[in-house]
Amino acid sequence: MIRGTLTVAWKDFRVLVTSPMFLTVSGLCACIWSYNYLPQIFQFEKVAQRAFQSGGLNIHQTLFASHIARANIILIFAIPALTMRLLAEEKKMRTYDLLLTVPITAAQIAIGKFLAGFAAGLVLLSLSFIYPLGTFFISNFSLGPLFTSYLGMALVTGIYVAIGLFASSVTESVVLAVILALILNLSLWFLGQAAEISDQATLTAVMEHISVPQQFVSFLKGTLRISSLTFFVSTLAFFVFLSERVVESSRWR
Repeated sequence: MIRGTLTVAWKDFRVLVTSPMFLTVSGLCACIWSYNYLPQIFQFEKVAQRAFQSGGLNIHQTLFASHIARANIILIFAIPALTMRLLAEEKKMRTYDLLLTVPITAAQIAIGKFLAGFAAGLVLLSLSFIYPLGTFFISNFSLGPLFTSYLGMALVTGIYVAIGLFASSVTESVVLAVILALILNLSLWFLGQAAEISDQATLTAVMEHISVPQQFVSFLKGTLRISSLTFFVSTLAFFVFLSERVVESSRWR
């Protein structure tokens, strides 16, 4: 099973990262992050010098958190643009039926395509990681919170990819796949607000548990909670499972 999964993953990963879409998205991401991050370093240096007498500033909360927030916003929109190719474009190009005739299971197809999209998403995320990591060579700070923050971002990226794969599996239209994935991605971040307006304790507790911001904040603080890790892994596994069900159902049509 592993060999078939890795074969699908490697084939789709090569297609994704060598596509004009991926190169364009990567270039735009690098331009946006460079445009925003580099001026912020100089601004942080000026503010930090003035705040030195009062105990200094926390670089993680002042500089890195805002950079990660911008990276997250870009990934919300960029990942669906990449994952639409995983299944929707195969249907559009009429290669999906050929894929279903290959002697591999629906689970191998779904997991392989998820791994390909996840690896491509991590390439994009690593581009944003270069900026705060490069700051370490000109400033002295603890790397622990930075690594845990990006571990959290890697898991969030995995959820975006799993959602994009599911959206790509239910339609032949790449445009519809992008729109559906965008709606689901944004919904993850706004579910927490439902907890604030609800007056029912049970509903509030459920909404807070499935709220990505609530679960992600521990990573930003430099701590790893088993409940948060479980939430992220189970959420992405759920959407990969849904994609596998859609692929499996296609074999019987």
